Amino acid sequence: MRNSSFLSTLVLFSFGFAQAVVAQSTNTDTDRSDHSLAEVRQSSFESATTYYADGSADCGCNTSCDSGCAAPTCDACGQGGCSCNGAAGCCTCKQKQAAMKKAAGAYKGVFYANDFSYLCDPCYDGCLLGDSLKRRAVGDCGVLDVGGQLRLRYHHEEGMNKGAPRFTQTTDDFLLTRLRLFANYEVNENVRVFAEGIFADSTGHDLPPRPIDQNHGDLLNLFADLKALDELTFRIGRQELLYGSQRNVSPLDWANTRRTFEGIKAMWNCNDWQVDAFWTAFVPVTPFAFDQADWHQQFYGAYAVYSGCENVTYDLYYLGYDNQDSPFSLHTFGARMNGSHCDWLYELEGAYQGGDAAGVGADQDAGFATVGLGRKLGQLPWSPTLWAYFDYASGDAPGGDFNGYNHLFPLAHKYLGFIDAVQRSNLESVNFLLTAKPTEKLNLLLWYYIFQSNQDGAVPAIGGTPAQGTSRDLGQELDLIAKYTINPRSDFLLGYSHFWAGDKILTNEDADFIYAQWTLNF
Repeated sequence: MRNSSFLSTLVLFSFGFAQAVVAQSTNTDTDRSDHSLAEVRQSSFESATTYYADGSADCGCNTSCDSGCAAPTCDACGQGGCSCNGAAGCCTCKQKQAAMKKAAGAYKGVFYANDFSYLCDPCYDGCLLGDSLKRRAVGDCGVLDVGGQLRLRYHHEEGMNKGAPRFTQTTDDFLLTRLRLFANYEVNENVRVFAEGIFADSTGHDLPPRPIDQNHGDLLNLFADLKALDELTFRIGRQELLYGSQRNVSPLDWANTRRTFEGIKAMWNCNDWQVDAFWTAFVPVTPFAFDQADWHQQFYGAYAVYSGCENVTYDLYYLGYDNQDSPFSLHTFGARMNGSHCDWLYELEGAYQGGDAAGVGADQDAGFATVGLGRKLGQLPWSPTLWAYFDYASGDAPGGDFNGYNHLFPLAHKYLGFIDAVQRSNLESVNFLLTAKPTEKLNLLLWYYIFQSNQDGAVPAIGGTPAQGTSRDLGQELDLIAKYTINPRSDFLLGYSHFWAGDKILTNEDADFIYAQWTLNF
């Protein structure tokens, strides 16, 4: 598709959204939540069903969900002539709380998985920002959701020196702004079209912005879903990818610009198995021009999730990455187990990576492993949860094959320190995670890391690897986060991180990172 066609689509999409916002105005995860394939697969086709208080279902939202099709609800439990036991078509407290919980969790890690079916639940009696823009009938031709997100984040960075070797004496203060707009149109139960645009900017900085900070108008998603069978759906077009723990494949929400791909995906869902197979090209960000898919960087594979066992899920995956410019061709085979038993939590993930490492006849022979054990301490104040992790990723050994693990397209920021001092390569780390909830709206996080190299060579950083010696002591990091939920559509986050440089880093400068973030979904 030509640039002009894409730009026209984006302009029309933005204009339509603006109209919807005007019409509305006149009518008036700091946690370790796991965006698994099961979550991402939530079908919007199923959202069109209206459920009555007695559990029966209507034919769908072909008319407005607030058109009186629902059974009556109680204003308060035990008041207004209702006993709150479900009698006489009245919603119980449990039903109303379930509807509100679903509304609070409607926005997902990728917006094409958002679930607004709570608006068709007669037991939902809330009024959240953007509700009137969702599940709108388009005549007799389907249902439309329109919405988005505004995010502002302030950074104060010392010694991080973005875009150049880290851990030198630099200071930078700047503001990141990001606006995402989406439109989800379900023509019928077999056809769906989803579009999502983004505008991202960085202002006030003293040092040059990072490549992931700016994108002045582009498309993150523009695809069609076509259901071939009850169990099989094809997705064609530009699309974000999110799988499992996001250690290998993530839309990288921390980045101001996010990450996306372009291609085709087949999604099969049968009983306890959910399987995706995809062939795509990476879409690099071009800040001041329309982003184009780079077919010299092809990313493909299959990801399967089995959820047939109680309290545990199993992931199996193969991921291929061919880069004709570097060049290399990598093949990653991995597995993951994530579950719980009583108050105990556990996670294991590992992968082997082979292929042609550098296009010079040298083989890739690498791997990574993560082992985590957690415990819920609900009997203590603030209901804390404590995790202990060990992360391993192979590094290059002298001579022969390439042994440094390539972490592909991850959300490294979530697992390896918020200062982003390391990639998942040539790394060994013992780290401890503590989360707590002092109040219903306040969540706290403390994460402490001890980093060392797997081999004597350098540990690559995410942008600007510093000069390193042969010592294996890379350093230690402490991350602190407080997240306050203002309401189900908005939250405020405050974070502080400090990195103590080890003997391996020759500049021997520490780093500090202070940031504040406000997010609004609508």
